[in-house]
Amino acid sequence: MRAEFAAQVPTLWHGRGVTQRIADRLTADREVLTVVDSAIAGAVVLGRGRRTMTMDARAVDVAALVTIAEHMLCRPPEVVVAVGGGTILDAVKIAALVLAPGRMLDFAVAHASRSAVTFLPDGPPAVDIVAVPTTLGTSSETNSVGILTNDTGYRLVVGRALRPRHAIIDPRNLMSLSTDAVREGALEAFLRVAGSSTSPRKSARSRDDAVALGRALLETVTRDHAAADSRLRLARLSAATQRTAALSGDDPYSARHWYIANEVAFALKVRKMVATAAVVAAVWRRVSAGDARWGDRASLEEFWVGVASAADLPLDPPAGIAALIDRWRIPVPAAPSPPVTARIAAATEAAWGDRYPMLPGLVARDFQELLRDASWSPQPVARPSRPPDVREEVE
Repeated sequence: MRAEFAAQVPTLWHGRGVTQRIADRLTADREVLTVVDSAIAGAVVLGRGRRTMTMDARAVDVAALVTIAEHMLCRPPEVVVAVGGGTILDAVKIAALVLAPGRMLDFAVAHASRSAVTFLPDGPPAVDIVAVPTTLGTSSETNSVGILTNDTGYRLVVGRALRPRHAIIDPRNLMSLSTDAVREGALEAFLRVAGSSTSPRKSARSRDDAVALGRALLETVTRDHAAADSRLRLARLSAATQRTAALSGDDPYSARHWYIANEVAFALKVRKMVATAAVVAAVWRRVSAGDARWGDRASLEEFWVGVASAADLPLDPPAGIAALIDRWRIPVPAAPSPPVTARIAAATEAAWGDRYPMLPGLVARDFQELLRDASWSPQPVARPSRPPDVREEVE
């Protein structure tokens, strides 16, 4: 998602093995709370004597946010260190609203229960957040957006108060990622700039930055995405999607594929990029056919001509993105049944379509047709599960 809503971006620290040194510098002599994904607890060591909460990223919901918030209220930290993928970083960013004036966390949770997007009252973060990502592609460490999971879906919370103060990108924290996970992360970052480039309302600088980042992401994965230096480069490129002009423009909702993929992911309980891999080519086929409700054909083609040669992809954008997904072995989910398809389509219209600016003029019938045109697997995608795990300890 776009994060140009923020007036500033975090200070970015990067390099091999910098995590400990930078974290020590940023937290010295301060009250610290560290929240870390239980799947990697112990793999990223950030000093001793700190309060540490471990959380199962797959169990993060409103109740988990409240648990984090309660610990913050019980002993308010001066700095919060969030270690994990985008789910953990988002959870910490949103939970930290409990320290802001005006019951901002209560407002966010209540508003998200009835609306797909919540814009927070403007104001700076209530506490310094140090984001330490252990996955690639989400850019949560550098944006002012959080995903809140509730009973109705994955809901966006947007505002300057969510912006981390610092981000630490260390390839040592990324080496446990499988090559499949690296490619999924790279695709997420790539489609962020590609989706933005379906809008005609972009400056020349924005278009140039999007093409430069898109080419660099494709080239890095094509060359070697297993080495530490390559993973660091991919992480920096993902962060750069939020720190350059690549996403700027008058249409903050131009990545139309994101919204329907969001509803597919929630309904089918699959990863966001798995859902995206299923629908993005179908979205782009509509753009290329001249349906301006999905995006601008000329803008998409201009972007794609600029990036396709970096990975020797077909020059037709829908065929090219389908070829990239196949080459990178991004899985797709099994086709939903007709009743589930209808439910996804209705949910997409209710949350994002018709009168809303995200998918204006598009209704459930359009989404059903797109889902029938999407790419599905004959086999379901496995989604590993872990038992909920939320605990606190002092190292």
